[in-house]
Amino acid sequence: MEKYLFRPEGAFFGDCMPFFNDKSSEYYLYYQRDTRNPLPFGEPFGWNLLTTKDFVQFFEHGEVLVRGHETDQDQFIYAGSVFKEPLGNKIAYYTGYNRTFIDSPKPSQVLMQAQSSDGFLWEKTGVVESLTPQKGYDPDDWRDPFIIWDQEKQEYLLILGTRLSGPKKEKTGRLVYFTSTNCQDWEFKGDFWAPNIYTMIEMPEIVKIDSYWYLIYSEYDYKKTTHYCVSENLRGPWTIPEDDEFAGRAYYAARSVANENTHTLVGWVPSKEAGKDENNYLWGGTLLPLEIYSTPDHTLKTKLPESIIEQVEERSAINLGEINAFGQRKEVRYKEGLGKHYSIETTFSFKAGTKHIQFMFYQDQKANESYVFDLDVSKQLLRVERTPNLRWFQMMNIGLERKIALFPDTDYKAEVLIDDTIAVITIDGITLSCRVEKNNADAFSVAVIDGTATFTG
Repeated sequence: MEKYLFRPEGAFFGDCMPFFNDKSSEYYLYYQRDTRNPLPFGEPFGWNLLTTKDFVQFFEHGEVLVRGHETDQDQFIYAGSVFKEPLGNKIAYYTGYNRTFIDSPKPSQVLMQAQSSDGFLWEKTGVVESLTPQKGYDPDDWRDPFIIWDQEKQEYLLILGTRLSGPKKEKTGRLVYFTSTNCQDWEFKGDFWAPNIYTMIEMPEIVKIDSYWYLIYSEYDYKKTTHYCVSENLRGPWTIPEDDEFAGRAYYAARSVANENTHTLVGWVPSKEAGKDENNYLWGGTLLPLEIYSTPDHTLKTKLPESIIEQVEERSAINLGEINAFGQRKEVRYKEGLGKHYSIETTFSFKAGTKHIQFMFYQDQKANESYVFDLDVSKQLLRVERTPNLRWFQMMNIGLERKIALFPDTDYKAEVLIDDTIAVITIDGITLSCRVEKNNADAFSVAVIDGTATFTG
């Protein structure tokens, strides 16, 4: 079980609707608690509430937005968003889903509303009739509303994920939008963003960081991860950056939440079928908060919150000096007996022509097996895999890679967090997360291939 990252006891962490309560300086994390009874989405769920001030100490409050009965529209309470209206009440717009309505005249997914004065006790107000699925769109894919106040136009803007009616494999996934002056009576405006890249778009959000707007969303048929695009204006046009991801394939359904100083992404690292490396990922897993910040060129970078790293009991820094490996691979053992919960950091640099820098973890010295965060300097890629790949690939790692721009004779900070079956690495604002199931070994090593690198603590 994870020690520093949150996963509910006996269950898995699903899509999260974060909200910051500025009065108490607390994060309210409304999330879907999946029991795997017997599989993901097997047992209907509502929204559970988790509160925290630092993403370290969590308080569980149970299911606060309660799911409906088997015949109700909100048999499942799918994703939505929570915001505070001017009078102070909290309003939740959410997706009411009933799986028995699929292939029936009733839409299986409908937007609904609930209200609360304190964020703990919610009163449902029912289906929002002005937000029902529109003609030409798929009534079984109409979900995950997000609301923002448009200061310039003095109106609320609501976006949601959907697709055009038709075959599910057609790449017609898009965002549509509604507007309202009172957050009650909504007018449909049409497509908000229709890139024709995905079959479906989920968990959209618009957030302003510094002077630019960012559209954050997830998709499950292309890269199966959370992406973003950027604009100077709230309503676009939207530009997809060269690297539009946050943490690779094993990070999904992330939404951001901000306090006075920091924007934090709240997403999850998926679990694995039957708990095996070689199998595919499953919906739902372990909460992974990532602090996000913008750069001068308006791209977004991420890092682990300092509050999480500071609580790790087993922390150390690699200080191995220079490793020369011209025309060969040279590995140096850093530490043994590390267990399953630790963090390691180092500052490294490399000489021109160096091919790879590698960080091996959960290393079995007798079997000569480990996982490896492989920094392919020549291809400017950061990836994770299990090594050696004998006889076949030992890990389903498709999509577990990030683009990364590194230059010779430059210092870079690398930080690795190992928390049971979760492994996260961050280098110069580039994060890669994954789930690893063979975690009984306890050594950590570094290696250099065909070049020179220096590691200092």
